[in-house]
Amino acid sequence: MGIDAHELLKNSEKTRALHPDDIPALDLYMDQIIALMRTHLGGEDEREPLTRTMIHNYSKAGLIAPVKGKKYSKEHILQMLAIYSLKNTLSIAQIKRVLNGAADCGLHEEELARCFVRQLERRDAIGRESRDYILRIMRETGMSLDSPEDALSFLLTLTDLADMLSSVASAITEQCFPEPEDAKKKPPKKTKKTAADP
Repeated sequence: MGIDAHELLKNSEKTRALHPDDIPALDLYMDQIIALMRTHLGGEDEREPLTRTMIHNYSKAGLIAPVKGKKYSKEHILQMLAIYSLKNTLSIAQIKRVLNGAADCGLHEEELARCFVRQLERRDAIGRESRDYILRIMRETGMSLDSPEDALSFLLTLTDLADMLSSVASAITEQCFPEPEDAKKKPPKKTKKTAADP
């Protein structure tokens, strides 16, 4: 096989991003949002980053703030961008908890934009550090990508690392965005009475 792990990791880094400054201040129609996301986040061989169905589902599930009319504000678009960023790690229920908790704490358009700016500012440095860390693990443990067996072993190691990071993200969600009290107190389901019931 003889694959260069350094080159592979470098080419795997995310380079596409939607910066909050690239989101128009004017409200946008759904098709305009989809085009914006495709332009900034879509790749030639990737699935659409956002579709009409996704937007409808996010709205129905309460993941984004209620929409007035047919246009979406910059805050709505930032919420959709957060969903796009979080959905590979957190469940939809966890994302809802984070976004609703953030809104309850006063994080709206300006604050959401700042969160993304900070994340994008750190992205390159974290990408370099992560790449170096993975290469160091490979060096110190004698891992390579020279055969299918080596590649599978490496994939299993990366999966362990991804699982650990996913667990950390879930723990942060649990600790920093507590479940609302009304969600904890769900009313018991009503059961139908049958003729045999008193």
